[in-house]
Amino acid sequence: MKINQNISAVIVNDQLLRNEYNLSESVKKLSSGYKFNSAKDNPSGVAISYQMQAQINALNRASANTTDGTSMVETIDGAMGEMTSVLQRMRELCVQAASDTNTETDKDAIQQEIDALKKEVNRISTDTEFNGKTLLDGSLDRRSYVTTKTVDEDDEDIVMESSMFEQISNVQISDSVQSGKYSVVIETAPTHTVATIGGGFSETITKEFAGRITINGAIADIKEGMTPEQAFAELCRAAEIGNVNTLAWDGEEPELTENNLDSQGYNPSPEIYSDANQIIFVAERYGSEGKIEISCDNEKLSQMLGLDGFEILEEGKDVKASIPALEQAEEEEDTESPVNEEQFTGQAIVKGTGNRVTITDKSGFEMSFDVRGDIAADEEEDITQEIMVETTDIGTLQLQIGGNEGQELAVRVPKLDTESMHIDDLNVVKTNGAARGITQMDVAIGMVSEARSKMGAYENSLDFAKNSLDATSEDMTTAISRLADVDMAQEMTTYTNASVLTQASISVLSQANDLPQQVLSLLQA
Repeated sequence: MKINQNISAVIVNDQLLRNEYNLSESVKKLSSGYKFNSAKDNPSGVAISYQMQAQINALNRASANTTDGTSMVETIDGAMGEMTSVLQRMRELCVQAASDTNTETDKDAIQQEIDALKKEVNRISTDTEFNGKTLLDGSLDRRSYVTTKTVDEDDEDIVMESSMFEQISNVQISDSVQSGKYSVVIETAPTHTVATIGGGFSETITKEFAGRITINGAIADIKEGMTPEQAFAELCRAAEIGNVNTLAWDGEEPELTENNLDSQGYNPSPEIYSDANQIIFVAERYGSEGKIEISCDNEKLSQMLGLDGFEILEEGKDVKASIPALEQAEEEEDTESPVNEEQFTGQAIVKGTGNRVTITDKSGFEMSFDVRGDIAADEEEDITQEIMVETTDIGTLQLQIGGNEGQELAVRVPKLDTESMHIDDLNVVKTNGAARGITQMDVAIGMVSEARSKMGAYENSLDFAKNSLDATSEDMTTAISRLADVDMAQEMTTYTNASVLTQASISVLSQANDLPQQVLSLLQA
């Protein structure tokens, strides 16, 4: 027996420490519910579980995003529904005004309601919001930019791009239009039909000169006693109803600017009216849609106005546009900003109506825009204006509906107002205005209906995405539970075993510590 080294106690103490460690680990797992509570417990398991937990958190957040997105799309859909109701009422009014049972006073009253409804359409467009975002004003639609290229006077290679924002407007593209640059040549600028007569109201209207002048179906009632100014004002009133602008021309050569587009460059006389002026008539609508037809039921009144000298000075032209040949693009030396004309196919069709250009191609491709009348194009001098329409993916509402980068749903909300739906000039008082309005309203209602259909598709996509996200989150939660959650029954068995061993070790250690005391009995002997 030895007293300097109690080997038995050392052995028992080492085992006690192991049992206490196992017991503490078991207690830690039982109290936390996890198999591992620090990286040293299971380094690879910790890394995997943390990564899975990050994915689960992202999926749960993405699911919440889809709910927010659904709420926004439902708001858009609701606003479009109200807009549809307004448009339906406007169409009903157009049908009402198209009947000849209505007097001019009746049509004026109908037009007043239509004007109020136009304002309501625009109000819905600008005031519909969700969380501070305006929804129907085009701010959530794809962005398109229009530029033109100009070279310096020496035709050097220095090319400058300038914005055509004012002269090319109301650009609309279908969903099938891919992002890229599209080159279009404006060959002929849109113009208004212009006509003139050789005389005017030279004196106060007497009985023999009283009569009716008809301008595109609208009647100017020239009555006895009218002054020349009053008679001219009545002529202008009727012409306006007939979709014609009337000017007392001062005889100067017209110069087309952005300020006199409606009058095709003809400026009114400095005086209100003078019999020394010619009278100029300019169709309100561009191109083939504009016409000027004038007649008179009083021969003497006709002679006073010089209607026998009625002359069309300029026939209105529809805008004419084309797509440059693909060979031209291949010869371009400018490689810094190449024309991606391959976006067009050989089946592309370019159509100009009035001042609007529409380009259609296969697979639902459609692009359209308005061309202002003063765009730099002159068919007679062989001057054309090449523009570049660049479409982008910028502007759409991007909803993050996944836990990883790029898992987004692009929600495109088109601009819906009277201008984009081409009903801003709807006027049932004017000649054929009601009949034309019915067609305009059909187009407008169709645009809103198509947009609402897209909103419904987005809502369905978001619902499917949410269901998928929730299911994936549930499955991943189950997976991480298998990996990281402790089996309480199994761990309780381990705990009980460690607890019993610890108690036994403590008891044995107590006995081992008593062994040196037995040496005293030998010394006493």
